[in-house]
Amino acid sequence: MPPLQILTPINCDIDFDKGASGTGEAYNADSGKRLASELTGSHFVLCDATVWEDQVQLFKQASDLSSYGMIYYVIANAGMRKKDQTFAFDGKDQEPQNPDLQIIDVNLMGALYTSKLYFVTRNGTEVNKDQDTCLILISSGAGFIDVPRSPEYSSTKWAVRGIMHALRRTTSYYGSRVNVIEPCYIRTGILSKDQFDHVENSGVEFATAEDVGECVLRILSDAGINRRTLFVCARKWAPREYMDLNIEDYPERLIQEI
Repeated sequence: MPPLQILTPINCDIDFDKGASGTGEAYNADSGKRLASELTGSHFVLCDATVWEDQVQLFKQASDLSSYGMIYYVIANAGMRKKDQTFAFDGKDQEPQNPDLQIIDVNLMGALYTSKLYFVTRNGTEVNKDQDTCLILISSGAGFIDVPRSPEYSSTKWAVRGIMHALRRTTSYYGSRVNVIEPCYIRTGILSKDQFDHVENSGVEFATAEDVGECVLRILSDAGINRRTLFVCARKWAPREYMDLNIEDYPERLIQEI
């Protein structure tokens, strides 16, 4: 295996072609079907990311729907957040209760299922160096900065980066790329409107879901972006509201030797 080369940061301020189509999964059937109807060339498949059989069926249907019978781009986008139970106190005279770690199942196990199925589709397929393929994993700002009192959520987002690091040395054998996107504050269904309003009123600037979409399309349209993390953030930090954090490689000589 060749040594890992230290890469320079990606220039995130250039224009690019944004054409795309594909198959999407969601656990909310109504919103999933509505979104698919609004996007040309898109299809919706209901899928619980924590259920292996659901993801297998999703990949099968995506292959069947593909004009070439192949899946070229996969985004492991399933994610959730809820009140962390690490610090929950069950009562002075009560036995500690086993916490519900559904967040681990969705954010981490779901991403591992997706990653496995992505590479299963590569096995037995002749590598075509002229045909780009890519796996994008979704982490979060909580995947590289301290987020107090959220060990359940934060651990999954750090773990997603761990998946990328475990894959990035060998994806070339599959003729593939792997990258991570880390959105910061963006209004999604992960928090209530009141919670997002409270955050915004405290002075935090948000990025938008459209910015995440543009970041995804930038990765998919540029085969030179590989084993990187792009951070989607407020415009005050990045003109296009996403930037290369340049945190995945370690230029220090000792760490490289290790």
